[in-house]
Amino acid sequence: MNIFAAIDLETTSLDPARGEVLELAIVPLNEDFTVSTVIPEFTARIRAKHPERIEQTALDVNKLDPAVGKPLEKVRAELALWTEENGITGIVPLAHNLAFDLDFLKASFPAFSRIVSGHGRDSMRLAITFNDLARMQDGEERFPSVSLRSLKLALDIEGEVQHHALEDAKDAAHVYRKLASMLRVA
Repeated sequence: MNIFAAIDLETTSLDPARGEVLELAIVPLNEDFTVSTVIPEFTARIRAKHPERIEQTALDVNKLDPAVGKPLEKVRAELALWTEENGITGIVPLAHNLAFDLDFLKASFPAFSRIVSGHGRDSMRLAITFNDLARMQDGEERFPSVSLRSLKLALDIEGEVQHHALEDAKDAAHVYRKLASMLRVA
């Protein structure tokens, strides 16, 4: 079965060639981009294999201890089991800055990334599109910043951005759903 899923991860770097995933969350979504109650979410905390490559700026943001978590190989096996048990053969991903997450998924979870569609949804890119439309119409952008935190504030979505994968995945889906609902289909 193919599903929509909000995906987020926290990393040790902004560079997928050097960095590692410390936290991963996959939140299955219904077709209206609300959280599914049928398929359970997948979350994992992963221990860094290469602490010598860690960029302190990444840890300053996510506040995660790179020595805590399961080995990557164990998480890969758990993720494969989760997809199998839930009959998932394809995932259309939704994320805030999807390209970043997909690059790290390909680097850290190559087998899993093969079932992840390249036709994902991106709440950040959708906000940029709104800015383009507003600039063409009124000469001004609707969202001065397209960070997840700024969009949540601008769209009156409650709660702080936690920089933890599960909450951020759900927030990205909520922001995307709210932005999509603001579009008028001609």
